[in-house]
Amino acid sequence: MKLAFSFAPLFLAALAGCTSLGAYGGMMAQPGAATTPAAGSPATAAPSPGAATPSTESVAESAAKPAAPSSVSVTIRNTCGKTVKVFFGQKPKFGSGTYSTASSNSVQSHSFRPGDLFWIVDQSENGVANVEVKDSTKEIEIRGSCTELAQR
Repeated sequence: MKLAFSFAPLFLAALAGCTSLGAYGGMMAQPGAATTPAAGSPATAAPSPGAATPSTESVAESAAKPAAPSSVSVTIRNTCGKTVKVFFGQKPKFGSGTYSTASSNSVQSHSFRPGDLFWIVDQSENGVANVEVKDSTKEIEIRGSCTELAQR
């Protein structure tokens, strides 16, 4: 008989639906029982009848468009017979960027972001010619005149 009374508190707690758990007690839904959010807990709102939802067409369109690459690897080919001073950045002499040189008849690789500029500069660091790198740019050529650029 003593054993039966020792389980009585557990049995009563189970019958009470675990109300001592507070707001989280409502999260333990019973099969087939209607659930309502507990006081103070966020409720999930159903979309209103006139609310815009993404159509399958717009989802398909966005999936069909590949994202622009964040980095483009470009081959820089110097077909000029001498070393040329170059600048990687928005505005030589006045903007931030990096000066470098391209040796005569050389090939090197550089990583750009689409929209970056590549310049040929003179000895005073004035811009002589430039190209804007696109996501489709594979190669920039410093032409034989040493003052012209071509991109492919």
